[in-house]
Amino acid sequence: MKKVFTLMAIFATLAAAVCCNPSKGPVDDEEIDDEPEVTETIVIDGQFADWAALTPGTYVSAVNNPESPWKGVEQIRVYADADFVYYYIKYNEETLKELLAVATEELPIRLCINTDGEFTTGYANYFLEAYDFIVEGALASNGEFTTYVGNFHQRIGSWVPVSADNIVTGMGSGSEYEIRLVREIFNSAANTTDAPKPMGDTFETGIRFYFTGSGEWAELSNMPNSSAAEGDGNGWGHLLTVTTNK
Repeated sequence: MKKVFTLMAIFATLAAAVCCNPSKGPVDDEEIDDEPEVTETIVIDGQFADWAALTPGTYVSAVNNPESPWKGVEQIRVYADADFVYYYIKYNEETLKELLAVATEELPIRLCINTDGEFTTGYANYFLEAYDFIVEGALASNGEFTTYVGNFHQRIGSWVPVSADNIVTGMGSGSEYEIRLVREIFNSAANTTDAPKPMGDTFETGIRFYFTGSGEWAELSNMPNSSAAEGDGNGWGHLLTVTTNK
């Protein structure tokens, strides 16, 4: 009888060890996920009601200078929170229609980002301040908007590729387009470079657009371009200063 009691006690002890964690209580069948849930302020779906719902003052924007040599892009907006940086682009409807009518048009775009708070390093052309990074990709394919997939580069003498898979995504409809940049991927990649410059709570950014219908990249617009004037091919303008919403 004593032997039977001992085996039963062993079985009971093993069962308790399997089903329970003494420090945390019962464990569910599904694995517990302690990762905090990330909420997207802007859903990248080619719909733009969430941009209209943003509180004024929480994002920065720029409109095309009517004296600039470009008419294709009317406005950009940039919103940043702890997890993402979001970009909004509004094209002139008629110009966009003409561009997308060209079968080879891809509408390349560069997100230009300065992260270190000074403007003596990086790339000093096309804006009044230098910028350290670009994310470069195309907004269109075969005459229609497509998902934005960007390649990451840092300016160290020349543009140096940086490995950063899934750093951005984007989608558009009508004459509007939106892009989301993942800050964690950006900073992880930036920290692996020869000149680490992660993105802080405040940073500067601008956008350069191109036209490729002729087979070569031709400047379509820079934004912001508030200092641009006719005959100024670079379209000098100050980068937007973006502060993270917390």
